[in-house]
Amino acid sequence: MIKRNHATVFGAATVLAAALAAGAPAATAASGPVAHSTVCDGDGTGGKRVQPLYVHSTDQPDRHDELVEQFRTFADQIDDDFVEAAGRLGGGTRHVRFTTDAGCRATVDDVAIDPSAMDTVDTITDAIKAQGYDHADRKYLVWYDKDGCGLAFGNGGDDRPGADNPYNAGPHYATIGTGCWSWEASGHELLHTLGAVQSSAPHATSNGHCWDDEDIMCYDDGGIPNPPGGLVKVCEGAPENQIDCNGDDYFNTNPAPDNYLATHWNVANSEYLIQQ
Repeated sequence: MIKRNHATVFGAATVLAAALAAGAPAATAASGPVAHSTVCDGDGTGGKRVQPLYVHSTDQPDRHDELVEQFRTFADQIDDDFVEAAGRLGGGTRHVRFTTDAGCRATVDDVAIDPSAMDTVDTITDAIKAQGYDHADRKYLVWYDKDGCGLAFGNGGDDRPGADNPYNAGPHYATIGTGCWSWEASGHELLHTLGAVQSSAPHATSNGHCWDDEDIMCYDDGGIPNPPGGLVKVCEGAPENQIDCNGDDYFNTNPAPDNYLATHWNVANSEYLIQQ
């Protein structure tokens, strides 16, 4: 079992993703007001869910109450991105099935861990697992209060299209340090845990991303094949962080029979999304 960080292979967890590119957008506050977009589904906790966590050490200030609205806004903005993609691709609506409260806002658990456990993403993850955040029906969206960027990992998956694909289960962890606290970085890492981008995809890099911009999963991660040799603006003028330029690599709510996603793992079919 391996974990991959950029192009370097090391460690002891199944690879899902590389860290977000250096220079990716970061935020210390939500940018502008957005409508509350997360939606309720069932009791807000049962079944397969994306569960947000704020993680800090016991010897630092607990900023949960200060930050929770920012993180909920990130969840809203991520959800907006899925709604936009589903509408653009014409196959119904998709929402992220977050853990939610009675007001349909994403819940963000406040998790305090021993200071020594804040050393690395591995030790952070081990510490939160020890507190019970290790359920097979969860994708954990982890904002940890220490400098760092993004890394996603867990029990793996593959490019098979069926519901038995391991990407349709957990636990998987999308971890984001303060250097990349933004909805874009958070959505990028979450998409990795949902199965983007498979190495067999038409525009895949060798490090789990894509090269056909504009796309939230695309950047020059050092693994772009030759040709094209670099990022290509296939969806010129599209929003920079849209989900799946042209709907042919990892997400399409209505793929044509000859589309790659008709016969391979398609994030749009994930049981962690509400399908309407």
